[in-house]
Formats: sequence, structure tokens, C-alpha cells
Amino acid sequence: MSLYEGLLIIHILGVVAMAFGSGAGLLSAIVAGPNANVATIASSARIGLLGGRVTTIAALLVLGVGTWMVFDNEAWEFEQTWLSVAYVLWIIAMGLGGGVMARHERRVLKAAEAALERGEVMNAAVQEDWNAPITKITGATLLLLYVVFIYLMVAKPGL
Repeated sequence: MSLYEGLLIIHILGVVAMAFGSGAGLLSAIVAGPNANVATIASSARIGLLGGRVTTIAALLVLGVGTWMVFDNEAWEFEQTWLSVAYVLWIIAMGLGGGVMARHERRVLKAAEAALERGEVMNAAVQEDWNAPITKITGATLLLLYVVFIYLMVAKPGL
């Protein structure tokens, strides 16, 4: 096996780990549903945060290995549009995941844990924050970015 093939395998496995992390949070939120009780919301937020950590670590691995692959392959250059777009979208995805989704999940988790400490089973404010449109919009955007990433990495438009 060549160095390139080894890097490609690691790169692809990193993408799978990213999808697993993001998918765990998404699936947890879907299972919890919009009318979840406080304990379910807290559990789902914890899973989302853990999935986000897995996604972040995997995304950093994918970035590092992908960059190594560009340096190692004479056919690819950072100036190529498909590659430049992928780097810009990676930065955007990391900002959305860490800056929007993780921040929201931490806030919801804190509110849900406080409600649990007060002995509440249901809490309208926690449910409202849990169902905030920003999470649905951001989650859908991140899923779309995954599709764009796969397209860019497989099709390499313009190459």
C-alpha cells in the first residue's frame, strides 16, 4: 500500500467518524422529539455535545490528513477551486457546529439540569429553547455541507 492509499483510508475513516458524531446528535434529537420531557432533553443534549466532540476531533484529523494529501500529490494544488471551496466550507462548518450547535446544546443542557434539580418533569421554556428554529436551520445546513464535501472530494470539479 502506498502512502497516498494509507492517507486516503485515514481520510475516509475520519469522514465516517465525523458522520457518526453528527448523526448521533441528530438521531438523539429526532428520537427525543419536540415535546420531550426535561430529562430526555438533557440526555439528548449530552449526546449532541459528545457527538460534536467526536465530529470536531475527526474533522481536525480529516483536515490534517487532507492537507498532507495535497502536499503529497503533485496533481493537487491549494489554488484549485474545488479544494479552496472545501477549506472555506470546512471553516464554516466548524463555526456552525461549535459556535451555534454546541453553544445551543450547552445552554439547553444547563437549563434542563436546573429544571431537573427543581424536580420539574416538563418545562415550557426548556422545550421552547430545545425547539429553537436556529438548531433546525443549522443542522440542515451542516447536513447539506456534508453532501457538498462528498461531491467536492469525489468529483473534484475543475480538475
